[in-house]
Amino acid sequence: MNETIMITIIVFVSLAAIVLGPVWMGLSYAAKKRGLTKGLTNRELEQVQQNIAQIQRDIAELKEQIAELVIITKDTA
Repeated sequence: MNETIMITIIVFVSLAAIVLGPVWMGLSYAAKKRGLTKGLTNRELEQVQQNIAQIQRDIAELKEQIAELVIITKDTA
């Protein structure tokens, strides 16, 4: 039962990250396009790119953990 709860939590967190990331990027792009915010400096752009790379690594790690949990739950079932 605990494994199922953990898998569910990991799946929902992954989906939230996958959904909220593009939404945030779309909103910031729309605001920039309308002229509500200034463009990014090179340092800010590098930081955003690093953050995106970290999020991609985190998502890959979460997918691996989900796969491991699925294997564990199949073995215990």
